[in-house]
Amino acid sequence: MEIFIIRLVMAMMAGLIIGFANKCQNQADSSTPIRVFVMICLGATLVTITSTELFIGISPLTSDPGRLSAQVVSALGFLGTGIIWLSEEERKLKGVSVVASLWVTAIIGMLIGAGLNSATVLGTFFMILVYWFYNLVDNRKRLNNNKVKE
Repeated sequence: MEIFIIRLVMAMMAGLIIGFANKCQNQADSSTPIRVFVMICLGATLVTITSTELFIGISPLTSDPGRLSAQVVSALGFLGTGIIWLSEEERKLKGVSVVASLWVTAIIGMLIGAGLNSATVLGTFFMILVYWFYNLVDNRKRLNNNKVKE
């Protein structure tokens, strides 16, 4: 029982960290609340825990513990269609990076549910690294654009 509590706390923390990084990155478009990242990570963790624990009692030769967890990816595809849109004034696709972040958050939740702690920490670290690197490049681009305008 304690291991499940630890996994759920890890999922909550990973979702909070990634959601906060997303909120800081997309200050102009902060339409996706941090709690969505937490809920997706928790949900993916719970589905993976259910998937692995459900099939322990069934014959390992005839069951597939990954089948239920695989539906997390399909669910994110469904949710992603509601987040991605085409901006009419700019004629640009919007929301793709948020959906990709939610997708990776769900996969990190699946890693937590499967008990793959090293992969969870590395995945979360690299996710934050991507946000940090993009922010660094974006700030430099903005700084250069301001210099050109002056």
